[in-house]
Amino acid sequence: MTSTTETAAVPADVKTDATDAAVVAGDNAVVDGGDAKPESSPKKAAPEPKPQVHKQDFERDVVYLYGFPRAPTIPSLSAFCLKVETFLRVAGIKYENVDNKVRHKSKKGQLPFIELNGEEIADSDVILKELSKKFEQNLNAGLTPEQQSQSIAFESMLNNHTGWVVRRWRYANPDDFLAATQMDLKSSFGSRLPKALLNIWFRYNLRSNMGDVISHGLGRHSAEEVVDFGKSDLTALSSFLGSKDYFFGKDVHQLDVVAFSHLAQFVFVPFEGMKEWMEAETPNLLQLVDRIKNKYWPDWDEILKTLELNTHLPKKELTPEQIEEQKKAEEKKAEEARKKEEKKKEKEEKKKQKEEEKRKAKEEKERLKKEAAEAKAKAAAEKAEKEKAEKEKKEAEAKAAAEAKAAADSAAAAAPAAAGATTEAAAAAPEAAETKETAPEEKKE
Repeated sequence: MTSTTETAAVPADVKTDATDAAVVAGDNAVVDGGDAKPESSPKKAAPEPKPQVHKQDFERDVVYLYGFPRAPTIPSLSAFCLKVETFLRVAGIKYENVDNKVRHKSKKGQLPFIELNGEEIADSDVILKELSKKFEQNLNAGLTPEQQSQSIAFESMLNNHTGWVVRRWRYANPDDFLAATQMDLKSSFGSRLPKALLNIWFRYNLRSNMGDVISHGLGRHSAEEVVDFGKSDLTALSSFLGSKDYFFGKDVHQLDVVAFSHLAQFVFVPFEGMKEWMEAETPNLLQLVDRIKNKYWPDWDEILKTLELNTHLPKKELTPEQIEEQKKAEEKKAEEARKKEEKKKEKEEKKKQKEEEKRKAKEEKERLKKEAAEAKAKAAAEKAEKEKAEKEKKEAEAKAAAEAKAAADSAAAAAPAAAGATTEAAAAAPEAAETKETAPEEKKE
């Protein structure tokens, strides 16, 4: 069977109030004439055991449906719960949703399950089968054997393959799933846990189901491959529907109910661009969803707005006192909402102010950092300039010293030659003088 719970539920023991069938009657002592003579009283009839169901004050032939809480985008996030409720509406069977808060599961460990006349019935396929018999509402009546075979084949594909495409994405992406559903976990599950802790619990429970997807086989493929599998299923379903109103003509049959319940998960909790793909490639499936929604779920919008479980039931007439209490409750709710909004705005304002202070602090830090960098660069430039000047000065002094030394060395080298020339000149002077003195005499001769 296919109708397993879509998300892990809070564990809860199934309470039973049944009494023991056997009642032990005690003996009474009757005193007669002073002699005590034991005499057994007749045994009391054993009371009829109470039915082992959660709904003790049930009404006969009314179906009590246990499923998941409503969501702001779809009446049920479980295709199997939506399947059972849609079947009940199509078949015209009186039913009531029980505010379960996911605290109870069937003895098989599943959701949905129903209670009917003190008996529990679990698994969506079994539920539809038993309800069809009990209320003589076989939606496949009138189908040929070939059409019935086609219905079984496509139902099996939807329950055992297409539905797992949805689950695989939800289990692997709990945050995206929660955002797509727009759920408030605290109110949906009636939990007192802090929101942050509840979110952690929710994510953990979803991810813990990935082992089931792997065991199924679909989880061994990549996300892209799984989406392609889903597209192939929807293409086949679209081709079978064609231009007909419903899969087998003008009337709704069980395949239409099952298909609607699974297709709605693609449409109203969109993921991986599947809704856009359906709009382009399988628009007749979207038309089928709208057709069934409009015909059998006239309270759809009211459900999404109020999240109430039993909007399909007649509204009870309220007494003036109840109207006044309701008015006060609404005013209180509005006041709480106002305070919550004010608190939210205050929180956002504080957050904005904190971000502004953080931004200014960051800018100031960057400014100081920039100034420090500029001062450091300036100091480095001045130091480099000073070092350069000192270097040039030292080089100039070294050059001047070298030139002076070279001049001194040159002068020192030139001094002996000059001294020799002076000596030669001194030696040559008397000779020159003698020559000068004798020269006129030679001229006279």
